[in-house]
Amino acid sequence: MHRFIYPIFFSFLSLLLSSRASPWQAISTGSSLKVDHGKTFLISPDTTFSCGFYSSGAGTNAYYFSIWFTHAADKTVVWTANPGSPVNGHGSEISFTPDGNLILTDVNGSTVWESRTSWGKSTTADLLNNGNLVIRDSSDSDKEWQSFDSPTDTLLPSQSLTRETKLVSQSGNHRLYFDNDNVLRLLYNGPDITSIYWPSPDYNALQNGRTRFNSSKIAVLDDEGNFLSSDGFKMTASDSGFRVKRRITIDSDGNFRMYSLNASNGNWTVTGEAVLQMCYIHGLCGKNGICEYSKGFRCTCPPGYEMADPMNWSKGCRPRFKINCGNPQDFTFIKIPHGDFYGFDLTSNKSISFEECKQICLDRCLCSSFTYKAGEGLCYTKELLYNGQVYPYFPGHNYIKLPKKKLAQEDDMDIVDARLKGRFNQEQVIVMVKIAVSCLEERSKRPTMDQIAKDLMAYDDDEDIHPAYF
Repeated sequence: MHRFIYPIFFSFLSLLLSSRASPWQAISTGSSLKVDHGKTFLISPDTTFSCGFYSSGAGTNAYYFSIWFTHAADKTVVWTANPGSPVNGHGSEISFTPDGNLILTDVNGSTVWESRTSWGKSTTADLLNNGNLVIRDSSDSDKEWQSFDSPTDTLLPSQSLTRETKLVSQSGNHRLYFDNDNVLRLLYNGPDITSIYWPSPDYNALQNGRTRFNSSKIAVLDDEGNFLSSDGFKMTASDSGFRVKRRITIDSDGNFRMYSLNASNGNWTVTGEAVLQMCYIHGLCGKNGICEYSKGFRCTCPPGYEMADPMNWSKGCRPRFKINCGNPQDFTFIKIPHGDFYGFDLTSNKSISFEECKQICLDRCLCSSFTYKAGEGLCYTKELLYNGQVYPYFPGHNYIKLPKKKLAQEDDMDIVDARLKGRFNQEQVIVMVKIAVSCLEERSKRPTMDQIAKDLMAYDDDEDIHPAYF
């Protein structure tokens, strides 16, 4: 008799435990899930979306309470309750309290996030097929709370972006929102500055193809792949049509894109994007950084600067020299052809010469560089070096202000082209730097070509100096 009862009992126990760890399609009050006992809390009826604990990254013990695409290869997150405040991977819990409040608590019992709902025992929480997590009275369809009202970095089909909501990139530096003039905009919100970069701040709403006269402030991605905004902006997926899973996401690089899911392999394809020229995105290369087009784009530091964080270009570049005023004669300029740092002009002048423009920057302690457009005689001196760009059609050049001593004392081998390292000794490099600095002096003080040749030949012990590379 016992040999029949024991297998049945253990089978029943196994079934009970496995069902407890499995996700629900809807839950009633009193339900809970600890991160140690399972990661998925809810799943939509058609299994498109899952909701639960999501790891902040490989090798970490930090988790978010999120909603993600179940069948995407990378389990793409579309909403997070606690961005910036992950909970511990042991002991943290999501619970639906008896009074109908959905609460996320950390291992120490502190409340990290809550829905702030209280409809009582008849309340249920459901994850719908469209990815919306809703809390409502089970006796009717009225929603007391829904995740669609508090988007993070992603907008799903049928989810509205409104005057009360915004999308914020995971880095926290960029956001998509409706401005006070009813126009949908992209904003860089960095540690030091805030600036709008899309649509182009150089033009008004009409010139950008927008209208300011529709105050409804609403933008929606429909099921066919059209993202429509009340200000007249429209983005249509390159694979427009029904039966494709899509999303709108503001990425960490500051661009917002439309993605379509390949159902066969779970990978995403970009099928639309707002900013076509990436270097127009503010903050992309950080403070003092320069964005230039090279097989897409790349970030660089201007002469005399280096990356602030080798792993993160958004941190920008830092000067490799001490910033002080000093005597104007102690400074010189390095040209960045077709370069500019957008905005934050210290002064602006029209119809002046290049020398006058340069002198204005030399005379001002706060001036870090200047941009000059020769054909128009336009001069813009810069205090803050943000939004640096190099693009071939820009009708001007930027000139970075550097102390002359910095050029003479530069780490010698750092300024040698990598292809030429090993062909010059330290003494030869120092001589070339000094010659280069002397060539930046006033015309009357510059050395002649004969003097330069003699100086070079005097140190050409191994006949390794080739003026063509200099």
